[in-house]
Amino acid sequence: MSDRFERGLAAIDRLAADHAAIFDPVADIAPDLSRYVAEFAFGDLYTRPGLEPPHRQLLTIAALAALGDVRPQLKFHVAGALNLGVEPATIVETLLHCLAYVGFPRTVNAVGAVREVFAARGLLPVGDQRPTA
Repeated sequence: MSDRFERGLAAIDRLAADHAAIFDPVADIAPDLSRYVAEFAFGDLYTRPGLEPPHRQLLTIAALAALGDVRPQLKFHVAGALNLGVEPATIVETLLHCLAYVGFPRTVNAVGAVREVFAARGLLPVGDQRPTA
């Protein structure tokens, strides 16, 4: 394995207990795709200096919310953010900030995916559930 791949795996290990969410969906049809994700996205980009991993996770969550239709990846990165110590309220606030740029449908869908991750971890409710005036 290349140094880039090993750096990528180390970065992924900080986010998740196993690599199944990244490798399993493509293993039987495009195994090199997992290698590209590990080497480039995590080994090259994620490990660059200048941003701490929690900040990278929040940026990734915002970008995935903007893309839409990426529920598995969004859930992976929300779980990764929580594993790095990002507070649930910070993740929610990140998505609320996206509302003006991403739009209501994608933000609502992203919050739904986040809710699934929070619920699985027993993190609901998050803060005061009443709408603010």
